[in-house]
Amino acid sequence: MTRKARPVVGSRLSGLVAGIDTLAQPATTSLSTALLDPGEFQPRYYFNPDALDDLARSVREQGVLQPLLVRPLPGGRYEIVAGERRWRAARQAGLSEVPVLIRTLTDSEARLAAAVENLQRENLNVMEEVRAKLQVAAVTLGISEDAAVARMFALDRHAESEPALIEELDAAFGALGRESWRSFIRNRAALLNLPEDLQEAVRTGLDYRKALVIGRAATPDLRAQLLEAAASGATVKQLRQLLHGPSLPNPDVFDTVSRQLRDRKGLARLEPRQRARAEKLLRQLSDLLSGQAED
Repeated sequence: MTRKARPVVGSRLSGLVAGIDTLAQPATTSLSTALLDPGEFQPRYYFNPDALDDLARSVREQGVLQPLLVRPLPGGRYEIVAGERRWRAARQAGLSEVPVLIRTLTDSEARLAAAVENLQRENLNVMEEVRAKLQVAAVTLGISEDAAVARMFALDRHAESEPALIEELDAAFGALGRESWRSFIRNRAALLNLPEDLQEAVRTGLDYRKALVIGRAATPDLRAQLLEAAASGATVKQLRQLLHGPSLPNPDVFDTVSRQLRDRKGLARLEPRQRARAEKLLRQLSDLLSGQAED
């Protein structure tokens, strides 16, 4: 099976990071796979073994079609900024070298390049997309990823406070396409707060909207039951119903008050002031029911 080459790394970063558009140049060198280290800013936490096997088989037949983006490290080694999956597949396929683009990048540029390279992938899952977009937001805001969502919520609430920063966020997410940063924080950023078992379920195909409902379960046992229901085809609406249990009809207030008034022991426990207030309210109710109350 012939693999289609993906867009060149950096093609969607042009304008976001100074000089990053030079990554569109073709690879002019190769490096030993033994000299490469996984990237510090890799937003991808999980590499599917079956998919990696498929890629390794393709690499044996065709080689590595898309060069890796690397930056120099002390001691003659290189950090993989983008392309760790291709490096893993190449090693698995027995290749001793891979084509690379060597660039001297700041941490911010490396974080952004790693994020966008992941967002260009066709088989991106929702968890990986959310983490990569959070990385883009963090770089744009100049803060850590842990603080980025709260900062964006603050900017959304007070849009007039920092219009230039909001414009930068608009430009960054606009370059990524499909989703604004406001939609991101309202709809999907909460996935990062889910328990690990739910995040794993999303990585392997669970609809993220169902995961957000299941994530509100009060206990691990209930969460497991909801996960099982989702695996059996339960809809978001059905999961919400299971989460909250069957809704009970509101009790009839007249029946409730009548039952309480027949409770002599309960009435005897009222303090004098409470009893006086209750008697006043009952007289008003009696007048209302007899038609004597004023409009």
